[in-house]
Formats: sequence, C-alpha cells, structure tokens
Amino acid sequence: MVLQLQLKNESLAETIFRLMEENYDLGQLIHVEEILGGYCNKSYAIWMSNEDQKCRYFLRLYNSNTSEHEILFEHGLLNHLRSNGFTLSASIIPCRNGATVAHTPLPDNQQNNRLFLALFTFLEGEDKYSWTYSNLTDKEFVSTAEVLAHFHHCGHGFKKPFGADRVQPRIMNFIPTFKYTFSSFLEHAGDGQCDWIFKDNFSTICKTLDYAVSFDVKFKGMKELPIHCDYHPGNLKYCDEKVVGFFDLDWSKIDYRLFDVALGLIYFTSIWGDQAEGLRQDKFNLFLNTYNEACSRLNHIYPLTKQEQSYLVPMLTIANFYVLNWELVYFYNTPGLNDDDYFLYIDHTIGLMHWLLLNEDELEFWVNNS
Repeated sequence: MVLQLQLKNESLAETIFRLMEENYDLGQLIHVEEILGGYCNKSYAIWMSNEDQKCRYFLRLYNSNTSEHEILFEHGLLNHLRSNGFTLSASIIPCRNGATVAHTPLPDNQQNNRLFLALFTFLEGEDKYSWTYSNLTDKEFVSTAEVLAHFHHCGHGFKKPFGADRVQPRIMNFIPTFKYTFSSFLEHAGDGQCDWIFKDNFSTICKTLDYAVSFDVKFKGMKELPIHCDYHPGNLKYCDEKVVGFFDLDWSKIDYRLFDVALGLIYFTSIWGDQAEGLRQDKFNLFLNTYNEACSRLNHIYPLTKQEQSYLVPMLTIANFYVLNWELVYFYNTPGLNDDDYFLYIDHTIGLMHWLLLNEDELEFWVNNS
C-alpha cells in the first residue's frame, strides 16, 4: 500500500513490486519515487529495507521499443568501464540468477511483448543542469571535459558481448537516412509553429545534409571507440564544482571519438535563451583545451590528431543534425506534445545549423588556437 501511494499508476506500482520480489534478494521494497527529466526511459529511486538497513537504488524501466541486445551492450560497457577504473558511473545490481536485465510480459497489444528492467547503485551528487541549461562554472567545464577524456580512455579494449550492439547505425551511416526521414515528416507537417519553421528551412536542411554526408571519406581512419553519444550537462551530477556522477549510456555505441567530442561541444557550449545564436568561444576553447590536456596524461587515449582537428568543424554540423533528428523524430512521432516547448528546441537547432555554416572560418580559428 505504501508503494501504491507513491505512484499514481497503480498497475505500474504493482509491476515494480512484483519485479523486485521475483528478481532480487535485497529485502523489502518500502518506497518509490519517479525521477523526472528523461525522454525515453522511466527512472525511479527505490528504497529497500533489509534487517533494519535502508538502501537506495536506481531503477530503470526501459522504453518498450528498446531491444534486449541494446541493453546488454550498455551493461557490458558499464562493466568494462568500471573494470578499467571508471568509477563515476553506477554499478549494475545483478538479478538473483546473475543476469543484469529482468523482464515482465506486456499486454498483447504492445509492440514488444516484454518490458525490461535494470537496477543500479544510486549516484549521489546534484542534478544542476539540463541539455538546454548549461551555464556551468569554469571549474565544472574543466571537470566535464576531463571526465569525457577519462571515459574514452577507460573504454580502451572494450569488446561487445556476444549478440549485443546498438541498433542505431554509426553516425556516417545514420546521417544519410535523415533526408528520407525529414521528407516523410514534411508530407504530414501541419500548421503549428514547429511545422512552419521546419518547412521554411527544409531546403537548406537538405542541402546542408548533402554537405555533411560528403565528409564520410575524409573521416576514414579516425579514432573509433565506445562513445557516450548523449554527453550533455543533464547526464552528469556535480558536487563542489566537480563531476561525481556519469549516467545515461543507453545511447552509447562504438563510433568516431570526434563525434562524441563534437556533440559534447554542441551541448555544453551552445547559447540558449534570448541571446544571439551560436557557440560560446571561451567555453568552447576551455572544453577543447581541457579535453586534449587530459588525453595527454592518459595511456590509452591521445589528444585530437591533426586529421580530427581538421574535420572538427564539419563534425559540429553533423552533431547538430544528430540533435535535430532526435527532436523531429520525437516531435512527429509522439502525439500530444506541446508545440511551444518543442519550438524552443527545433528553432534553436535550426538556428545553430545556419550559424555553424556562416561561421566556419571563425570556428576553424578557434580549433587551431585551442
């Protein structure tokens, strides 16, 4: 009854209670609180009581469209990172049978017939920021860039578990599909403000996509390793201006290291709000300099190579398209979304696309002088 009072969805409360009883020997489930902020999966803080000891855990209920082999890829990478000394990510709590994933049947009318669950240690620290709020202090920027370098370093030697992988293709196989995806959305676009800004910029979006795709051959040979693929301020926890928690690796995959760095720069240094569009030069240089300096101190990763430096600017455009694709897919495939909220996101990302194209020479100067 206590559990049901914590969640409005009584069926979900019963499901969580049953899954914990069936799969774990951690005591009695006494309290559940939903953790808001995610877009794809559902997350909860849960408290277990065992012999008068209370312990908090992090429970993730994966989106029903997520396949088990994607989850196993994420879990394999998490275990590998911790074995290599990366302690900022949560540890997986194995089920009673040793598996890292539990599951429960879903009603027959669901697209997939199972709901997947995983339990982790709870990461302490403060959730200070989000992907649209990135006013970090300089010390936090330094810590953030150092952590990304350490993550790339600790991913060294990772081998995908048998049958486990990310369904989404690597970025230079993925980005050529965007034009088809966007064209299908254009056919069904309505009269909302998100629809109009998308339609007004569709021609430029397609031309810029062609430009981005043309770099595929020039990227060949660049460093590939496990990447976070969603490295933004909302996926980190802070304490005393240092990163103390690193999470949400469910989009992780093996891809170009440069893509992860570029995506981080897009997320962390973008200007939001009523200010002019673009990236913040001081934060851009601080992030990039710190990342390279951290790499120079580590054994299994090195600073950006000349090739990577040469193509960081076009990779910024590619990373920005990656964000735009997510926004448009989520907007057009999710009924009932608030048009005003998503106009903020889509308008920002399309505006940044134009800014990146207009300021390529300036960005090259930033990179060469970082």
